[in-house]
Amino acid sequence: MFNLLFILSMNGCMSNKKQLEMAKTKVIGQCIDEIELLLHKNGCPNIQYFRGQQQVVFRCDKPDRMRKNLWDTWWFRLTSSGLVWPEDKLPEVKEHTICIDGRFRLEAYPPEKE
Repeated sequence: MFNLLFILSMNGCMSNKKQLEMAKTKVIGQCIDEIELLLHKNGCPNIQYFRGQQQVVFRCDKPDRMRKNLWDTWWFRLTSSGLVWPEDKLPEVKEHTICIDGRFRLEAYPPEKE
């Protein structure tokens, strides 16, 4: 029992940077297919999304009390992999990119703290 509680508490303490690194190892291949599979595996049949001119921002649509991990908690931004970013935004975009393929770039962002 102690081991399970320790593992669960460690997952909650994992830094955003470590979670991003873990996400980069999970999303390989075609970004859209991979994120769809990961969301589905983590109990996300419904997606909350916002569409902009050059981006789609989305997140698993479920009550906060039911969220368990990066895949059902974090926000994701999907843009064209060919989109040219302003120099001042590029470091943040690169830091949060978890997948880039021939068509899309997928970024992951933690939810804002209240």
